[in-house]
Amino acid sequence: MGMPTRDQVLAALDGGTDYAAAAARLGVHPGLAYLIATGFPADGSDVVTAEEQRRPGVLPGSSQHLANPAVHAPDAGGVVHAWLRRRAQGDAQMAAAARARTATPGPQNDPGSTTDVVTVLTRQHDAATSLVKQLDAIPGRSRGGTPAQASERESIVDMIGKALAAHETSEEEHLWPRVRELLPDGDRWADGGLQQEQEATETLSALSRADPQTEEFDDLVEELMPRLHRHVAYEDRLFLQLRRAVPDEERARMGERILAAQRDAPTRPHPDAPREPGPAVAAAARSAAPVDRARDATGRPADREGRPDPGAPG
Repeated sequence: MGMPTRDQVLAALDGGTDYAAAAARLGVHPGLAYLIATGFPADGSDVVTAEEQRRPGVLPGSSQHLANPAVHAPDAGGVVHAWLRRRAQGDAQMAAAARARTATPGPQNDPGSTTDVVTVLTRQHDAATSLVKQLDAIPGRSRGGTPAQASERESIVDMIGKALAAHETSEEEHLWPRVRELLPDGDRWADGGLQQEQEATETLSALSRADPQTEEFDDLVEELMPRLHRHVAYEDRLFLQLRRAVPDEERARMGERILAAQRDAPTRPHPDAPREPGPAVAAAARSAAPVDRARDATGRPADREGRPDPGAPG
């Protein structure tokens, strides 16, 4: 079964069923069914306005349970086991499979080997989201955090900056140009995505210059986190469009180009670098990347961004 449409999900809900039952009928995760029907992620990472709350399919309360539904184990009672044994003994194919079974596992597909652009970028979103959660869990100086905790926050921000520098540069070079070409409303998607990436890059650049022991740094972190959440949710909605409109082979080629670009991408935010067209992005990246890596080699964020080292002699 292919990816259900918004109308199919809403039709299933109109029958009086809930998202869990509708998702099971359509063969998708409940959280994905909610995203398809409403355009909003079920984990609540997107802000819903009062007007959007009236959109068909939007739940009046929390939808978090759809993002992380409870797992129900099947009945493992003796009656079930006995039925399964009788079923297996009476099925010639199952009996043959049992005889052929060995303790040696068959070949496994490495889930990390796919180059589907949606899968590649979604994994990177997950990694960035994990870092943001770690960042949020550590109090900054303005919330009573210690100097050591402020240093931890700086390190996490540094990791986020490195990850997003490569991620966004590769998107600007290879994702957004193809989105413009492949989707009917591709210009709208690309313009929105590029604007969000520019804003995040500017915030990360400001963070790289701010002292992590100050309130300014904490304020910038508070500005960065919702921006990243909104951007991930935005691209999650885009990825639904790509899965529907772009053949598997083309998505795989896009992912290969994304990964190749990231191997030689900058590692620091560059808010003044071009965001498009793709060739201009690539040229700027090739120029900036060696400088970034030279700064990375010093091992200290302060040195890398030109801030004075507070421990250095005057």
